[in-house]
Amino acid sequence: MSIFDFDEDRLVAEITGRGARRILVQLPDGLKNEGTRLAGLVRAKTGADVFVSAVPAWGACDLSLDAAVRLKADLLVHYGHNEFLRDASHGVPVVYIPARSNHEIIPVVEKAVSILQGRNIGIATTIQHLHKLPEAVRLLEAKGFNVHVPGRGPWSHETGQVLGCDYFGLKRIQSEVDSFLMIGSYFHGLGAALSVDKPTVLADPYDGTVKILDHDRDRIIRQRYAMVDKARKASNFGIIVSTKPGQSNPQIALSILKQIEEAGKKAVILYSDEIVPQKLLDFTDIDVFVDTACPRLALDDPERFPKPIITRDEILVAIGAWTWEQLLERGLVRL
Repeated sequence: MSIFDFDEDRLVAEITGRGARRILVQLPDGLKNEGTRLAGLVRAKTGADVFVSAVPAWGACDLSLDAAVRLKADLLVHYGHNEFLRDASHGVPVVYIPARSNHEIIPVVEKAVSILQGRNIGIATTIQHLHKLPEAVRLLEAKGFNVHVPGRGPWSHETGQVLGCDYFGLKRIQSEVDSFLMIGSYFHGLGAALSVDKPTVLADPYDGTVKILDHDRDRIIRQRYAMVDKARKASNFGIIVSTKPGQSNPQIALSILKQIEEAGKKAVILYSDEIVPQKLLDFTDIDVFVDTACPRLALDDPERFPKPIITRDEILVAIGAWTWEQLLERGLVRL
């Protein structure tokens, strides 16, 4: 049995029910190896033509809509996430299949119990484990904890769910809890820790480990403060706008451009599909890049980039519109 549920019956039913004859299948890295099998299954069961996207898929914010249009696809099937965009299909219907995980979460939650702080615990997870979250809640309640499950956020549409860019639900219950338990990968656990001001514990069902993330949060906050300090002293800024449908913020970029120029500095808006270091190397006159796309690009891997890179919120601190304390109160992770 696969460790993820690819919901093949639903996949075939969606294609046949819609009468789709040309399909683009999009899988995130780590699941792409299932593309060959799924394509063969669909062709055998429906006779439809199947194209498997080989480009990176970072989330439901990163739908291959332009590619689907160019292919004249009848349907885009996006694996690994639930619905993110509600009004940007470009006329191509999108079917979201979460690929729920078959990993057991109770053993790793049991491990985490001893390092949770306080009796009031906020708990959340990703779409892959959301169907098993009630099991974890029952376990913690049986051990005497008061468990708080966050509601929906702007982009995470299920109770108890977080995304790599949306931890708003955790912020709303922060005053009610002593600490947070995040079930999932390090990526999502770190995002939670950077978004709240409470002790955060990661329970990772994939490798069976638990970790207190407070030191990781403190390390990154120090890194971000140093990055913002460099931006304060900079003169030329490159404001990056992504072409990805769920990350494209041209109006925000224009607003930032205006504020930078009002602060007596120079800026240019850069438009790119993938925000990777190689695409920025030629902009040698730019001192600091401003990321208006996914905030995790700047927060998680700044050392990969040729120049300092800051988020759309951090630039407001650099030009004096916000204080550093106001930024931390809002949380470092915000799309």
